[in-house]
Amino acid sequence: MTKFPDTPFKLNEGEKGDQDLLDYLKDHRNFKYLERESKDTINGLPTDLEEKGLQSKQKELEKLWPQVLTDALLALKTEDQREYDKRNPDMKSFFHKESLGIGELTGVLEGFSEFEGMMYGASPSRYREHLVHSFRVWIIGQGILKKRLKHDLCTYEDEGLKIKKVEWEAMWAIVALCHDLGYPLSAIEKINEKARRTFRKQGLRPEGDLSFKFAQQMLPFHDTVIQLMSSKPVKDGRRYLTHLQNKYYLKLLKSFDNLDHGVVSSLLISRALVYFLESDLSHDNWKNLNKEDARQFLIRREILRSIAAHTCQDIYHLHFNTLSFLLYIVDEVQCWGRPTLEELQYEPRNIEAGIATVNEYEKDKINIEIATQDDKWDPDLQKQISLQVGKLHRMLRLAVDTPELVKRKLSLSFKVSNKKDENSFLELKNGKIHKKDNFKE
Repeated sequence: MTKFPDTPFKLNEGEKGDQDLLDYLKDHRNFKYLERESKDTINGLPTDLEEKGLQSKQKELEKLWPQVLTDALLALKTEDQREYDKRNPDMKSFFHKESLGIGELTGVLEGFSEFEGMMYGASPSRYREHLVHSFRVWIIGQGILKKRLKHDLCTYEDEGLKIKKVEWEAMWAIVALCHDLGYPLSAIEKINEKARRTFRKQGLRPEGDLSFKFAQQMLPFHDTVIQLMSSKPVKDGRRYLTHLQNKYYLKLLKSFDNLDHGVVSSLLISRALVYFLESDLSHDNWKNLNKEDARQFLIRREILRSIAAHTCQDIYHLHFNTLSFLLYIVDEVQCWGRPTLEELQYEPRNIEAGIATVNEYEKDKINIEIATQDDKWDPDLQKQISLQVGKLHRMLRLAVDTPELVKRKLSLSFKVSNKKDENSFLELKNGKIHKKDNFKE
């Protein structure tokens, strides 16, 4: 079997899953935008992870997380010709790390880590797993982006606003490492529900719940960011404007009302990182955008929209080679031993370890298999698996421009099975989507 990220590649094959990812990370040729400080931290990781994998390297990853984000932002800023003149060798001296807002965002991560113990029942063995999860997503996606997709990603817009290879990689780092930051807020109601159920059995009645909301004065800020995520650049002669796409706007507003952690994560990084506070958005015709303004708008929008879309099932997809779809799929396959994916990732059930095999991942063809070592699944678990696999159908559902998707002859195969081949299966082939549940009693 070839190693990650060659096709096909396996994840969590025995104890090799994290080790293969670490080997890929330690080869600095795969992450050329990383600066010396980050590379030194990576070099300090052990050559052999042994049994516990990346989970045993929490402190090192906590140190590496802000370093990678800083490097990603530097890479994006050095490709912005409005800010950076590559002819001047001293331009990097103007780069000021503390001005980025990374410290504020690191505080969000630290708060998340403290709260995560509550989400996992204060279990030390699962404490702060989201940090490790985000690194796995980052490394897996980086391998697919470079090796399988060969940087051939799209944004749905065709306005001559080309995004460079290094920019795609830096964008992916921010998307992968920050996509779950908003999860604690979306978990509050689950905690309330369990507390109510527990204490009612003890004869106690709830007089209130844990309840949080954003400050009223931040509502215009949140609405502006959601508008940014919902807009697209439009060329009008030599100038560019941003046009609000109402379908995205309504769906993301609904997602925010539900406090889905994807859109909350986008809002959190928009508030913390100055990079997003400096986004261009043409609210009126008094000031249009030039080509580089529009290109930089598109980069920021893609990052935020990708994070928000991974938990917004109302948004449908017409391409496999977008940051949004890449995040969704990699987020799925990374949950190696929990094939019900997001639900079971955060609410572990009685299920044995599994192997995710990515047979193919190209811009027009995806083939993924997740095989657990279970002899059978209980009915509740079968239902969860069926619903989760069905999300892919919802993402590729009948909608505007679906006929164009069919014409491109995209092919997708996603299968979840156990030892007895009981499985849930989704297949897109020859212009038809077929979902099959072959569960046996």
